[in-house]
Amino acid sequence: MGDLRKFAVVLLATGIAALPNPATAQAQQAGANQPELNDAFRQLLSQPGNLQARQSVARSQVEQGNYEGAIATLEGQLLDPNAEPALRVELASLYYRLESYLMAGLYLRLALADPRLDAGLRASATALLEDIQRRIQPGPKLSGSLSLGLRAQSNPTAASQSDTLLQAGAVQTVPAGSRPDSDVDGFVAANLHHEWDFQRQDSATLVSTANLFANHYSSAADYDRNGSKTDPRDLVALNLTSGIRFQPDPAGLKHLLLRPYLGLTEYLLDGNQYLVGLGGGVDAEYRFSNGATLVGATYDIRRNFYAERADVSNAQGQSGYEQRLQLRAKQELAPLQSLALLANLTDRAADRDFFQYRGADLRLTYTIGYRNPLQADTGANWFSSLYVGAALRDYDGPDASVAPGVTRADRDWRIGATQFVGLNKSWGLLFGLEYAVVDSNLRNYSFNNTTGMMSAVYNF
Repeated sequence: MGDLRKFAVVLLATGIAALPNPATAQAQQAGANQPELNDAFRQLLSQPGNLQARQSVARSQVEQGNYEGAIATLEGQLLDPNAEPALRVELASLYYRLESYLMAGLYLRLALADPRLDAGLRASATALLEDIQRRIQPGPKLSGSLSLGLRAQSNPTAASQSDTLLQAGAVQTVPAGSRPDSDVDGFVAANLHHEWDFQRQDSATLVSTANLFANHYSSAADYDRNGSKTDPRDLVALNLTSGIRFQPDPAGLKHLLLRPYLGLTEYLLDGNQYLVGLGGGVDAEYRFSNGATLVGATYDIRRNFYAERADVSNAQGQSGYEQRLQLRAKQELAPLQSLALLANLTDRAADRDFFQYRGADLRLTYTIGYRNPLQADTGANWFSSLYVGAALRDYDGPDASVAPGVTRADRDWRIGATQFVGLNKSWGLLFGLEYAVVDSNLRNYSFNNTTGMMSAVYNF
């Protein structure tokens, strides 16, 4: 009974985050687990009534990504009139992973109606049923998160690590006020995701997103726009998108989704407008049907308009078109373990060639989730992540005010870790630590920065 409950908890915990695997990954897993599966099948054939053997077969099938086979194996146990309610929770989790939400909801309701279901599993099953109801209900759906936190940085202004700077090609000593200096800021971040399903065969849905970030540094009390500043700059960043997501080929490629969209970006720097960007793009996403792999891409183009400001040198010279191609992939390695790859290619045009650049960045993230080690009955998971990243930016022309005849080129490396502590299904704490190094062929732009942050997160 204990093994069955543990298996149900693991399946249920991975249900919401689960994504399907490609056939190649499934074949690799099958090769690794085939001896174990063969042994389990032989035991089951020799003892058809052995529930433990049937459970072992189902567990091996889940590890291979063969959810349909695991469902068939487990449903055979329902012939026992005394089957534990945890069995129906297992089946619900598997149906959820296959996006068969009606069957998942049916099994969850049957399990919740059974008084034998223990309190911890009951809380998790209730949370999964609520998620299913949100997914299948007609009309608008709103989800998102709100974070409020503190961040400490060793060099928030990206000040050069060098004791000297280049000015019109001449070497100058760095003024004391322009050297790296640590600071602390408070921030708020909000993310909203709204969907309106049109109930069409091609799954056409109006999807709108809003992302807001605002912060305030402890030393950024002066918002004077009449001259240059060396202290950290308070930022308010807003990004909006809206477009219709649909399946271009519901019959042949039902897991392919496209979303053309329009977008708006606005930045305020020290309380005054700095940037407005107008444009749009298209999202593409494909889920492989037999496992846990997601691949996607986004092409985005914006016309950026920078405000004329005395406190930002050549601010308007940054105006121009910016194109970005983002490629992403996520692979579920095991229940609650994933590896994600994110790549961005950027082509930024500007009125001044020393602001124009072409760049690329890459980030690899490993995430592992696990039940709350302190209070396992809360139904909230903890997640630990480790990431590494690299980036390059090659500019189009020299800046005569820095180094005539030398065109800037930057190389960026960073490593970081995050820890999410789930308190309940809505609230959690997020901690993060990152170290970044930027090397440039011009000493003015070489720096490093260490960041530590913590925030309270509310998900809805």
